[in-house]
Amino acid sequence: MPAELTETLFTQAEGRIRLFWRILLFLIVGGFVAGMAGILLPYGVQGGSFALLLGGLVGGWIMLALDGRSPDALGFYVTAATGREAILGLGLGVVIALSVVLVMAVLGGLSWSSEAGTLGGWVMGGASAALFLTIPAAAEEVLLRGYPLQALAESMGDSVALVVTAVAFGALHLGNPEVSWLGVVNVTAAGLLLGTVYLKTGSLWWATGVHVGWNWAHGYVADLPVSGMELLDAPFYTGASVGPIWLGGGGFGPEGSAVATVVVLASTAALWWGPWLRYSETASRSRPLALAGRVQAHE
Repeated sequence: MPAELTETLFTQAEGRIRLFWRILLFLIVGGFVAGMAGILLPYGVQGGSFALLLGGLVGGWIMLALDGRSPDALGFYVTAATGREAILGLGLGVVIALSVVLVMAVLGGLSWSSEAGTLGGWVMGGASAALFLTIPAAAEEVLLRGYPLQALAESMGDSVALVVTAVAFGALHLGNPEVSWLGVVNVTAAGLLLGTVYLKTGSLWWATGVHVGWNWAHGYVADLPVSGMELLDAPFYTGASVGPIWLGGGGFGPEGSAVATVVVLASTAALWWGPWLRYSETASRSRPLALAGRVQAHE
């Protein structure tokens, strides 16, 4: 009787651990590794983010190994395609983010004032800002668009996986400074965008690139708050929200504007139904769970 009960509650008919327990185990292993790493790493944004990244990687690799898959299946494979995918993702994120800023500016929701600076200082500051944003973005991607999104997509389909991970992404930002209900809605929409990028490419390099590009374009290029936080400061100018909060975003930044809602959802739809993103040979060869779910859905 105990053996039958255990099989029913914890495993599927073929002996595989059920989805709920696999995700819970991922969180437990990832949390333990992150906690141990956090003790050893310097306190701060980078140290904490690196600990979370390490936890997400180790947790994801272990869970994939239980399914007979290699670490590459998580989406952070290291091949000749790595740099290209990260750069293309970065460019895509910048384009979408600056589209939001441009529309907001045209509608009168943003303004800029001049301050001291040099071109060399702007370039060096921009490179430093992009590097600063990379580890936190990679950590969030591996924790949400890594194993959890894959496992959900395989077992419950792409739509459920996108919604669940996007809602979780939005919930993670509930405690941010200057947060608003529209800000949470937009961060959730951004989660749909990032999840779509992963599901269409099988690459966390692509998703992380988009994430960094979005934050960098808003926080450095436009010199505006990112999710309520002002972690970056560009020389030459400083940006500010003007007009009603629904337009200018207020202290939450562009992510608090209704313009972001429209642009992000439109971009997500275009990427999901458009022909621009596809699995690379490397991503397909790594056999991610998300791809297995798609194959099963079409059989």
